[in-house]
Amino acid sequence: MAEGTPATRRWMGRLAFTGIALGLVFLRLLPLDTLPRGWAPPDLLLAATMAWTVRRPEHVPVLLVAALFLLTDLLFHRPPGLMAAAVVIATEALRRRHAGFRTMPFPLEWATVSLAIVGLTFGVRLTLAALMMPQAPMALTMIEMGLTILSYPLVVGFAYVAFGLTRRAPGAVDALGHRL
Repeated sequence: MAEGTPATRRWMGRLAFTGIALGLVFLRLLPLDTLPRGWAPPDLLLAATMAWTVRRPEHVPVLLVAALFLLTDLLFHRPPGLMAAAVVIATEALRRRHAGFRTMPFPLEWATVSLAIVGLTFGVRLTLAALMMPQAPMALTMIEMGLTILSYPLVVGFAYVAFGLTRRAPGAVDALGHRL
């Protein structure tokens, strides 16, 4: 009976998101190819974080997002906290608009998330440029950004099929009649 309580579902969603995030980090760390590539793969962790934030923001608390992306900053040898701060800002901006996503058609959701990813990417690049830190070539950054945007529908589809990740219906209420 306890499996159906809202608190239990919330914690199960958080655990599922954390497991997926750590799995994606593990896959990215695997040395599948030792030669440098001429392209950058999509940031699936960013796409998954955006999808979970838009569809079920209660499963992705801000501290979890900050901790996961700080971990990736440290593991991927990026400036500690820069990507974490950028992702927290982007996800909180999306979280603030969560009620509007309930009735929004998917292409408009995809465009909104794409704008957040573009803003995040250029914000990080401008910060690195202002601090005169070394950066990846612009072409690689644009390829990664473009592939991340293009992979968003696939990530949402996988999350729906594998985990039943859907948006809440407009006017949805919990078992006690409280608006969600």
